[in-house]
Amino acid sequence: MRTLFVGAGAIGSLVGAYLAKGGAEVTLLDIADHIHTIAKEGLKVRAIGGDSFEVKVKAVSDAKTIDNIDLLILTVKTFHTESALASVAHLKNRIQVALSIQNGVEKEDHLIRLFGKEKVAGAMCLEGATRLGPTEILHTMSGITYIGELDGRETDRVKAVCQLFTAGGLKAEVTPHILAADWAKWINFAAASAVCSLTRLEYFKILKNRELALLFAQIYREYAQLAKAKGIEVRDYPGFEVKTISEADLSGAIKFLQARGEGLEAKGMTKVKPSLCQDVEGGRKTEYEAIFGYAVQEAEKKGIEMPLTRHVYQFLKGIDGMLGVP
Repeated sequence: MRTLFVGAGAIGSLVGAYLAKGGAEVTLLDIADHIHTIAKEGLKVRAIGGDSFEVKVKAVSDAKTIDNIDLLILTVKTFHTESALASVAHLKNRIQVALSIQNGVEKEDHLIRLFGKEKVAGAMCLEGATRLGPTEILHTMSGITYIGELDGRETDRVKAVCQLFTAGGLKAEVTPHILAADWAKWINFAAASAVCSLTRLEYFKILKNRELALLFAQIYREYAQLAKAKGIEVRDYPGFEVKTISEADLSGAIKFLQARGEGLEAKGMTKVKPSLCQDVEGGRKTEYEAIFGYAVQEAEKKGIEMPLTRHVYQFLKGIDGMLGVP
């Protein structure tokens, strides 16, 4: 399956490298300078546990050089979505399926506006990565990728995409509940991004600390309340136990989160920080609108109070404004 990754940042490069390792015909598209280095040298992935591998992939900066593609995977930062999709609009009638492994819960809507609902499937990726250099990626967290049709059907195309991931050595599973999975990731990412960005601490550390775990759980509950108000089923997923954390008493939720933090530490996942936190630390534009702004906007429509989320949104919006990031 000819696969195009629109965005060659940490997660796009990581997943693209694994799929190429499994035999997929992979192309990375990005306008950043490092794409030319990838084209010459390929990608090197430093995996969890110290193992590493190198793989060659096609990498281009001009979308017009791309012709027929079977699978399009959108991996750019959310604030680049419109420009990225505009660059590949000529592929509208040439692809079989488009999906996004971006953060947030608006991503499929953007794809549908360009490609049409019949071409779009859902995906939620729980892999974590950090770029160490132009071609080198650190695989910081090993998770699972859920893939599914937006209407819950199990089709040949989502099975084929799932097989691409597993052939490369990534865990993947077809789910009839892809919207619930998307929201579970969004909720966890929001809570983790908020607390890690405020403290600049690694993910496992904020979970182990009682006060920070409390803040994490409180933000979780605000988002879970919004999900229920919008008719989204709140479900548990490995690492994203939204139902458990949002419905348990706070004491139980804190203990659960502390145990998760200890588990991450025991597995050696001690370098994990949400990408939003990494961007704050690097003085780069963040995805605060997609992660927090959308929640604040939707909460207002539903008449729901999300005070902690609103404060985090103001905090991150202020940082972006002071830095003057484009």
